[in-house]
Amino acid sequence: MSEDTNVNPYEAPQSEVEKASNTSAINIFPRFSAWGVFGLSLITLGIYAFYWMVSRAGILNKNTDDKISQGFITTAIILYIAAFFGSFVDVIDPNAAGLIMAMSIVSLVSAIWNIVLIFKIRNRINAMTNSEPGSATWMGGILTFLFAAIYVQYKINEMIDMQES
Repeated sequence: MSEDTNVNPYEAPQSEVEKASNTSAINIFPRFSAWGVFGLSLITLGIYAFYWMVSRAGILNKNTDDKISQGFITTAIILYIAAFFGSFVDVIDPNAAGLIMAMSIVSLVSAIWNIVLIFKIRNRINAMTNSEPGSATWMGGILTFLFAAIYVQYKINEMIDMQES
């Protein structure tokens, strides 16, 4: 019987421990096609994507301790509505330069607010599922920024599928 002379019998065993993801927590979200989110967002000129974010924030707030402030969500809704209706100002009165500039600023603030909202949703889902960078369940920042609700719904569907298999 040959023994490995390089092994120290008093040394603690070495292993790679990976924090297990908790995909069962994802069951709070309905499974809906990411293509459906894309199609409805396209048909409704982005209104559905905004509705998707607000509804998912509400689901998270009901099911987690790390809530997204209701004031933050309400402000997002107000900014979105103001930006939506403000986009028609130049059609109604093309000479209202000051109002057009103000509505452009509101639109920019609304867009930034919505990006922050989708990242708040993403961060809470990553924390809820114990996802870490590099794992299959991790939602990356670049794809979240580029594809927002579509990407997050895709990852939710992927986690639901992982749990079922």
